[in-house]
Amino acid sequence: MKIKFHGRLADAVGRELDLVVEGPCTIGRLRQRIAGSFPEAAGLLEDRRVRACVRDELVPDDHHVAVTDAVEFLAPVSGG
Repeated sequence: MKIKFHGRLADAVGRELDLVVEGPCTIGRLRQRIAGSFPEAAGLLEDRRVRACVRDELVPDDHHVAVTDAVEFLAPVSGG
């Protein structure tokens, strides 16, 4: 499964990650797996302001993803 990261998450994890997912998986589970592999990104991934996007739609953590889905995690932005 292709997972893309934006903002501070891209700095911590990289812009894109290929993750092997077998069977049903939720966005919340993806967050946990990525946080386990990238401890420096764990705090960001646990932040509920970090949103997940599947097929151009923002989805909640209980959303089930298919192996063929492209998932993106969007970190919050700040401005002034």
